[in-house]
Amino acid sequence: MGKTFFYIAKTRNKTTSSWIYNSTSEIKYLIRVISYVRENLSKEFSASMIFIVCIFIIYGLYVLKGYSRSKHEPPPLSNGLPIIGHAHQLFGGGLRLWETVKTKSHECCKAGDVTTLSLGPIKCYVLTDAGDFMTVANTCLEKGILYDFAKPWLGEGLLTAPLAKWKTHRKLLNTAFNQQVLDGFLDVFNIQSRRLLEQFAVEEGKGHFDPENYIMRNSLETIFLTATGIDLRADKTLNENYVTLTDRVLRSVVYRFQNIWLYKDFIWNMSSTKKQQDKDIEFLHDVANMIIKQRKKTYLPTTTKATGNNLKSFSDMLFDLEGSNGESVFSYQDVKDHVNTLIVAGYDTVATNLVITLILIGSYKEVQDKIYKELEEVFEQSDRDVEKRDLQRLTYLEAVIKESLRLYPTAPVISRLIDKDFKLKNYTLYSGNNCLLSIYGANRHPVWGEDANDFKPERWLNPETLPKNSNYFLSFSLGRRNCLGKAYAMMWLKTIISHVLRKYLVTGDHNNILFRFDFVLKPHSGRYIAIEKRK
Repeated sequence: MGKTFFYIAKTRNKTTSSWIYNSTSEIKYLIRVISYVRENLSKEFSASMIFIVCIFIIYGLYVLKGYSRSKHEPPPLSNGLPIIGHAHQLFGGGLRLWETVKTKSHECCKAGDVTTLSLGPIKCYVLTDAGDFMTVANTCLEKGILYDFAKPWLGEGLLTAPLAKWKTHRKLLNTAFNQQVLDGFLDVFNIQSRRLLEQFAVEEGKGHFDPENYIMRNSLETIFLTATGIDLRADKTLNENYVTLTDRVLRSVVYRFQNIWLYKDFIWNMSSTKKQQDKDIEFLHDVANMIIKQRKKTYLPTTTKATGNNLKSFSDMLFDLEGSNGESVFSYQDVKDHVNTLIVAGYDTVATNLVITLILIGSYKEVQDKIYKELEEVFEQSDRDVEKRDLQRLTYLEAVIKESLRLYPTAPVISRLIDKDFKLKNYTLYSGNNCLLSIYGANRHPVWGEDANDFKPERWLNPETLPKNSNYFLSFSLGRRNCLGKAYAMMWLKTIISHVLRKYLVTGDHNNILFRFDFVLKPHSGRYIAIEKRK
């Protein structure tokens, strides 16, 4: 106890009475944290396993005796505790984690855009400055700890691949996301948009409803068609199971990140959450195996048409890529990992942003009126399909989508592993530590102006109202390892929103939304809209 008081006193430049007051307060909080840990351990492990975990924690405390901060490192974030650092602020569900992300991002901005977060023995640098973002993103290409927890599911797809594999595969996959290929998916986007309108029809004039289930299922069907060429529309059960289990696996990944005693594999592997995760991942992998084998049977190397039964999907393009020996560049496992990554990165993120954007549009009548006016000018009051030339003319709708993504990025935090020492403007980041890039913090940074937290699509139409450094818009990440599907997402969102708003007047209230962070940012509750058919 004496050492604890000395440690806390040493880190505070305050009066002795203040040291004692704050030490006592923190110790009381630490007791509550220990109670939380014990309660959660009892849910996950047997009594004997809890004993083993306690031994591991004691060993961790011994290792941490030498843990210190260099004077050249960024300053620590507030409310850290001895030994466990800021880990207690991650405890709880996705709602609590999202509040922590917001709070720490704002604190980082005020502290000079570079700070340090400690999760027990794991040190994470937190950044909110776009210039520092670019330095880290282009210098450190290995993904951080959060992505390691997703590898049992996603393997070595682009999101989680080690650097050597990523460098090779990213160059090859760029060809699968060129504009000509994406233009071929426009027919699918139009068909799926009309399908969503048919599903929405049962809600016409019935007051507020939750659109998430409709949109999630529709988005999954769309990504399956474009990523694999497989039509899920006739298999509602598979669709719903895939959505449910994907959500549960994402939650389990974040649950492990929130509870530092689960970082070690030998502890995690004996937890009940890991056992459930294994079952869920087995189902998701079985689906991936099924669709790859099924697609190989109908695979046509020479077809480029993206309609009907001859849809040229992303998986087809992976099969097309051959090396100098005439054999496929990608192994079966490579194709499987990339397909799994494309599906989860494609359907979940786009669907979530569509839900949020529709609620925002429904919350601001003047914004919706401007979008509808633009749609009338482009489509001349017809309900025809969206064509390539239309997308370029929907400038205000694009501004609305960007503003929605700025305020509510689907990936509010990304991480990198610092694999070499290097200096930023004011501090040094040391090798072996993690770096958390707060996209949420950069997207709402004071450089956006006094209205940084306001929904204002018009800012995108005037370069004078945007930050001088365009890298402050980070919703699609930045640097060499940025989001490969940016153009795909924008095309899909523009197409489906233009269909919805030409047919329906949407109302909603974004003030009612509560968000949670489950690997991606999601509306937890209050995600309601109402639709009325336009006259």
